[in-house]
Parts: sequence; structure tokens; C-alpha cells
Amino acid sequence: MSDSHPKDSPPPSKKQNSAGRRSFIVGGALLGVGAIGYGLISRHGTQGSVNPAALIHAASDGTPRVGGTLVVGEYQEPTVFDPNHQYSWETYRVDRHIYESLVGEDLSRPSSDGPPPLIPALAESWQVSDDATTFTFKLRRGVKFHDGAQFDAHAVEFNVRRFHDKSFEYYDVKANAFMKAVYGDLKSFDVVDDYTVRYVFNKPFRDFPRMLPQGNYVSGIFSPEALKTWGQDGLAEHASGTGPFKLVTRVHGEKTELARHEQYWGPRPYLDKIVFRPIIDDSTRLAALQAGEIDILTRTPADAVQPLSSNGYAVPEGTGAGLLYLGWNFKNKFAQDVRVRQAIIQSIDREGLAKTLFKGHAIASYNILNPGNTAYDPAQKDFAYDPDAARRLLSEAGFKDGDISFTIATDEANQPSIEWIQRDLAKVGINVKILSQEWLTYTSNLPHLSDDIALASMEWGFVTPLWLRIVYQGYVVARGGKDLLGPELAASIDVASVEPDEARAIPLWKSANGLLQKQAGVVPLLSFTRYFSTSPKVRGFNVPAQNWYDLSHVWLST
Repeated sequence: MSDSHPKDSPPPSKKQNSAGRRSFIVGGALLGVGAIGYGLISRHGTQGSVNPAALIHAASDGTPRVGGTLVVGEYQEPTVFDPNHQYSWETYRVDRHIYESLVGEDLSRPSSDGPPPLIPALAESWQVSDDATTFTFKLRRGVKFHDGAQFDAHAVEFNVRRFHDKSFEYYDVKANAFMKAVYGDLKSFDVVDDYTVRYVFNKPFRDFPRMLPQGNYVSGIFSPEALKTWGQDGLAEHASGTGPFKLVTRVHGEKTELARHEQYWGPRPYLDKIVFRPIIDDSTRLAALQAGEIDILTRTPADAVQPLSSNGYAVPEGTGAGLLYLGWNFKNKFAQDVRVRQAIIQSIDREGLAKTLFKGHAIASYNILNPGNTAYDPAQKDFAYDPDAARRLLSEAGFKDGDISFTIATDEANQPSIEWIQRDLAKVGINVKILSQEWLTYTSNLPHLSDDIALASMEWGFVTPLWLRIVYQGYVVARGGKDLLGPELAASIDVASVEPDEARAIPLWKSANGLLQKQAGVVPLLSFTRYFSTSPKVRGFNVPAQNWYDLSHVWLST
């Protein structure tokens, strides 16, 4: 086995991390590379004493100030604060401060550094077998949940059994459905001792540690006592984790308020409170920032980037792990023809969308493996913008202008992008209707798309190439496209998924991605480059190459 825990020594070289003498591999990046700030990670050693908060604030202006309330303006209403029931980035941006996983991510690193290194969280160290099927975690001692209950191996066991063990008194079908993408191949879970747990998978699962701190399929650990007290659905309203902040109140449509957890095991947060306010309308959210009603604005309107930057607000540049894309509904008769799918992609001016609608504060995407993904290759593209070629394909498929008509479903935030696509497709004789709904309604309807809907928008992405398998399962197989896209693609994804060696896995993922692109199996659109804005008084806020952030070391100047 190889293990991972901090050590005050330089990280091993790439040569040392090759097969046969490898550090613990994480989601497309060797854990030994670039783990500065939480101690350096290597194959051997003990935990160092580097304080992450000190590193973050060393470059901040002024002295960190304790106290105050930070207000975040979210562009969507969060779903639920239950780690096994929730989805959406705006939800995870809240509840990752309430719940913690065994493994965390160093979100103090800027997006230019690439995927955030994995770091110890509720596990102080971990080991992975050479075949990447067995993962053993040494748990942190002296940690308590917000409700005062003790964190230990038995608490982790309760969490796992909730979504994995059908014989368990507190087994939950909904949690099982949400967590299956990560734990569907789990063979066994064992409590080795009070502070050691072991997961064994039927097949190699190299990306398992990287999946632990991800939004969606969240492996945040909740207090078993909270679930016993409040029930499966009540946990979300009475969230109890081990994180640096605890839930005070949730008023749907208005706010979520968190308060500092004074007994937190890690560095003490500077802020007294964090308030998350869902403000769906872009102009209203922007006005709230300019009026001083919020301190951080999510999803900055493209027109506002320059004015904000010129008036003392920070609008940091960088690409995260996500992108905006369209998934097919293969029940739609037009989506079943590969020539139509290819023609639709060729008809969309993605460069124009990024440069015009988003004022150059986004980059066109030709690849579902997003820029923050470790298997991303900018040279790997699907189809260039070519309306003439699109018309020829449609003609070969037997379609004339006006023959093809369908609906694109979207959430309200992405409606302007879909209107752009509607105009582009009209230029090649395709008629598009738009179904736009607020986020929670939209996502609740996604599993039940009617046959007239050919495409549906989504904004998502992971730093690990396992993202390709998630896309395939969720937007191809689940929507009736497995046979249409062929067995070669399915087999290619299966092979890449179980390859335990990093150097061999990346080319396999790229090969599978090429097959998906050839089949036009998904429609990538763009990645945002100016996503967050902060008021001049916000200090220590960092935008990592991820879809979320860490507010536990942010502070407010006077």
C-alpha cells in the first residue's frame, strides 16, 4: 500500500511518482505535487505544522480581523442541506462549511495552479492499495459534531450504511440513488477500530478520494444523532456536521444563516456569521453588491465586470472546474440521428457566444472535459462552427428548412445563452422553442423530459476525468442514448474508469472522449472566466480551479 499524509519535505518528483513507487493518486493529480499550505504530501512522513490560514493571509492587505457577518448573493435557491440528498453548486457552497468529508481540497490555491491538491480533513491520513480497490483512513481524534456528539469510525459507518446497506434501520432509498455514482461498486465497509475505517471496491477506483469532497454525491459526514432525532427529511433543516460553521436558520427563498462553530477542531474562522441570500435576478444581485447589501456576488453579469473592476471591486479571473453545456434527450426523434446532432453543434457559434453575449469573460468549449479537468486537452475538439457544413449534413439526413422543430429546456439563468442558440439554429432552418423555468422547478423536471424536448442545459463539471463517466451515465445512458452511441464508447469508458495508473488512465480517458465527440453525444458551450465579484472589504477570498470556495479563512476589513 501507499499512503498519504503531510510532511515538511519537498514533494517527490514525477519520476518517483511513477508506477511501482507512486504516491497516493488523486483525481488526475499526484497528491505529492503542490500541496503547499497544509504541509507537503509525500509517501512517508508525519503531519507538519503549517497553518493554512497563515499562508492565505500572508499576502492579504492589513491584519486579519475577527468578527463580522459576510453576506453572499447566490444566483440560485439552494436545494437541501443534507449531504446525501443535495445537488447544485450553490447548495454545496453553503453546506461544505457545515459538513466535512474524510478528505478535503486545498482551496487556497489559485485556479492557475490547476486542480486543488487533496488534503487531510476528518481523516488525518489514508492508504490505498496498489490495485486501487482498498482505501484505509486514519480518522482525526477529538472532533465533535455541532450537536455535541462524538465523531469516530462508528459515525462514519452510520453515514455509509444509510445509503449502502439495505438491512440498516436507517437505510434511505433516496440517499442510495444520490450516492450510487460513487458507491455503487462498494464491496464492503469495515470499522477496523474506533478511529480507522476501510472501504473495499469490487474494481479499481483510483478517483475515490477525489470524489469524497465533491459537490453532488456529497460524502460530508453528518451526526447520526441528528438523523435519529429529525428523520431522513428532517436532517436538512437541522444539519449537524463537524465543519467550521453551523446552521442557524434556513428561510426558503430568503436566506441561510451560518454561525462560527466555536469548538471547531481546525483553525478558528474569522467571521462570526455567513449569510447566503438567493437573488435570482442578475440586475438585482448586482445592485445589492453595489449598495453594500452583499459582499460576494455569484455569477457576475458580463456587462458588470469592467465597471466593478474600475470601482474597487475584485472580479478575479480564472476558470473553474465547470462549464455550460447541453445534454440530449435521446427520446426525441431528431436527437436520434447522429447527422442531426453533428449539424446542430456545427451550427452554434460558440466563439461568438463567449465574445459577444459574455463580453469575452468566457471561453468557448469544444470538449466536455472542462479546462479544470486533468485530462483536458485544448487540441481535442468536437466540431468547428460551420453552418454550410451543417446544412449539407441536414440535407444528407433528408431534412429541408423547417422540417426540424424541437424545444430546448433551460433554467432562467441560462436563458440568454439558449436564445443565442435559438437564433443560430434558425439560420440553418431548425426551429427551436425555449422552455425556461426557475432552478428548482427546472431540475425537478429534468428526469421527466417530454419527447418534444431535444436538449436541456446544465452547468457542471469535475476536476477528475471520471467526469466523463458521470456525463455518459447521466446524459446518455439515463436518457436513452446508450445503444445509439454504440458499445465501443461504453467499453472505452469502462476501461478508463478502472485503470489504477495515472499515466495510463489519461490517454484512455482522452480516447473515450474522442468517441463521445465523434458521436456528438453532448454539446459543450463555454466556461466562465469572471464568475465571482467581491466588495473592497473582503479579504482572503480565493477562486480555485473548482466550483466552490472556502470562506473559513475569509475576513472583513473595516
